[in-house]
Amino acid sequence: MEKIPVFEPYIDKETLSHVEEILKIGWLGLGSATKEFEERISEFLNLKDRYVLCTNTGTSALHLSLLCAGIGPGDEVITPSFNYVADHQAIRMTGAKVVMCDIKEENLGIDCDKVEKLISDKTKAIIPLHFAGIPCDIDAVRSLAKKYNLRIIEDAMHAFGTKINDNKIGRFGDITCFSFDPVKIVTSIDGGCIIVNTKEELENLQRLRLLGVDKDTTLRYKNNRAWDYDVISEGYRYHMNSVCAGIGISQIKRVKNFIETRQEVCQQYNLAFSNILGIALTCTDFSNISPFIYTIRILDNKREKLIQHLKNIGIDVGIHFIPVHKHKFFINSKHGDMTVTEKVVDQIVTLPLHSHMKKEYVKRVIDGITSFYNS
Repeated sequence: MEKIPVFEPYIDKETLSHVEEILKIGWLGLGSATKEFEERISEFLNLKDRYVLCTNTGTSALHLSLLCAGIGPGDEVITPSFNYVADHQAIRMTGAKVVMCDIKEENLGIDCDKVEKLISDKTKAIIPLHFAGIPCDIDAVRSLAKKYNLRIIEDAMHAFGTKINDNKIGRFGDITCFSFDPVKIVTSIDGGCIIVNTKEELENLQRLRLLGVDKDTTLRYKNNRAWDYDVISEGYRYHMNSVCAGIGISQIKRVKNFIETRQEVCQQYNLAFSNILGIALTCTDFSNISPFIYTIRILDNKREKLIQHLKNIGIDVGIHFIPVHKHKFFINSKHGDMTVTEKVVDQIVTLPLHSHMKKEYVKRVIDGITSFYNS
């Protein structure tokens, strides 16, 4: 029996042809393909007076965003424990301290009532996560940030294409980060991007992305480089190369279709599982959601038995996430009450979800879940 993976990136002949063309051109570093990918991201998100910078990973995007926001040693940044550790490591990379907060049960996003109790005179920013592509209460985050004069770095790594009030995430706000890693809806094999509001921030990010060099980006966007440059700030080797950008371009051309096919699978899952008493679903119909993953919560301490049942019939599943406040490296970091987080992490299961997912895969997953509860 063919095993159904949790993730399966959609790579076709068009993607391969983009890579082949870039290899023929021979400019493999930061170049015109990176610029084109940035422009296509801006067009897809319908950005107005906002600017895009691509990086080699989503973690790099988070790190540079924090530096752009002025975060440094002695500062505190509040973010959910219920996330992958990239956000927390990026905060530590600036010299700032991680402060972890709880989530809300209805959308598994940041709980601003609990955030407010953690704010101190050292707090400088909030990083909320749009988990599984489902928006957190970003209006509450913005209200809190305004009240306490905090920067917001939106972790939209799961939410490329999700809409809030008919506007795609990234079109409005402070700083927004996306990921294009191997398992995201749009992949560039590895990569990320940052959305900012001013040309000054963009130019600062361009220097930070490429070792603090002052004027190399403009020439590299033309597949050329400067030989009479200066280094005027700190910097990192965080640029996106042309091969990764070319893969991203091939993917973003089809992202609308990718999202629609994933929405359809999520809606089928919801319909099949909504009447099973032992399963809790996230309250969404996916109409405005760009779903990176599909999760259910298994009640009555039956999660491990379900996982084993699915494994026995060739269906792989995942668990998003192990809470960061439980990791050894962060166990002494400041955090608040984690009642919802600690409840959810013992229940949550990530089911297979792919762009253009095979119909027989969808049926097998649905049959696998329902057979467990009907046995």
